Amino acid sequence: MRMQAPTNVVLITLDCVRPDFLGCYGCQTARTPNLDRLAARGIVYEQALTQAPNTWVSHAGILTGLYPHLHGVRSPYDRLHPHVPTMASLLAELGYRTAGFPGNDLVGSRAGFHEGFDLFHEEYRLPYPADPAPGGGITANNRNEWGEVLRAAERWLTAGRDPFFIWFHYLDTHHLPEYDLPDYFRFTREPLWQYYEGKISYADHRCIGGVLDLLRRCSVYEQTLLIVLSDHGEELHAGLPPSHNGGLTEGVLRVPLILFRERMPESGTRVGSLVRTVDLAPSVVRLLSGADTDRGPGGPRRPVFSGACLPLCPGARGSGLAGAGVGAGELAYAENEPLGIFCLRSEEWKYLVTPEGEALFHLPSDRLEQSNTVLRHPQTAAYFRREMHALGARGPSATRTPAERDEEETRRLLRAFGYVD
Repeated sequence: MRMQAPTNVVLITLDCVRPDFLGCYGCQTARTPNLDRLAARGIVYEQALTQAPNTWVSHAGILTGLYPHLHGVRSPYDRLHPHVPTMASLLAELGYRTAGFPGNDLVGSRAGFHEGFDLFHEEYRLPYPADPAPGGGITANNRNEWGEVLRAAERWLTAGRDPFFIWFHYLDTHHLPEYDLPDYFRFTREPLWQYYEGKISYADHRCIGGVLDLLRRCSVYEQTLLIVLSDHGEELHAGLPPSHNGGLTEGVLRVPLILFRERMPESGTRVGSLVRTVDLAPSVVRLLSGADTDRGPGGPRRPVFSGACLPLCPGARGSGLAGAGVGAGELAYAENEPLGIFCLRSEEWKYLVTPEGEALFHLPSDRLEQSNTVLRHPQTAAYFRREMHALGARGPSATRTPAERDEEETRRLLRAFGYVD
């Protein structure tokens, strides 16, 4: 089964959203009617995994189709290497107009995320006067204001022609207090979760609904492939506030992933096999180029991806592209390199390398990852150990370069976003 190529592509990344807080993934309390309608008529990936538990590394993987040791962004102090092709730069070579709307500076031009975009909207402002930036300057609470993002996107859309690619990063689902959250959406199962469930419902209304209205107003809705996913999930434990950028648990690694286009032949498909967020870039490029991205002299660059093409029907496997690495379409890699934590995940097993040693969890029988079975399953552990070594991800990055910001400014960004004290 092959999806018909769309004219345009809109990519929406929702920050910190777990799939089990969406109606289309079984949540009975969150109100997500727009996403649920897209899921009912599109393709839902039930086992999609991100490659990092934080915004900067995960977005770098989404936009390049590469694992962190290849795109070079492994910490908030790193910059995406300018010679690494991105989804935007590859689509620009195919004749697409490109526009990016990052949520804040952690995925902004200072870290190289602007590469390939004709328009990269960075009008960061402080939304809440009660939350000033210590010493002034940019903070993670300084963000692109969503209403202005939609207005800027509409101006850009109406000023040009198809085809186009737009990336929207919606930040207001992050676990920061949201002082302007309407009372209607201030509901949650746990007060310390800072209205997490309500903010996701509000995002469905304000972000997903707003983008759909924009596409309809600009008369491009029926010609556009809409991709919605999260950069990572969230750790949620009763009595504790939300958190991420620590371990590589399923609550952080599993993300929603939905593909939708009006009248797509795959309407209503749910794919249960393991897929990765690094599979998006090769999938989109192959879909729009109509080939395996192997172009002759004078054409677009031939990219090398860590990801594989997404399966479009239940039971199918993604087809690996050049340089897809070990286990393409079968294993998912994730890391928190600054903490020394590395992971390989299959549909059944999770293998971890940590500063404390190795861990192996059998997920169907140990959903909470409580029982380390390395000693009980030595052959399985040896397999993952070989695959981890072959991947080469624990070594130095080939493209690691410093971001264009000083260390203290970066710490202000991270402190404002709750990543450091």
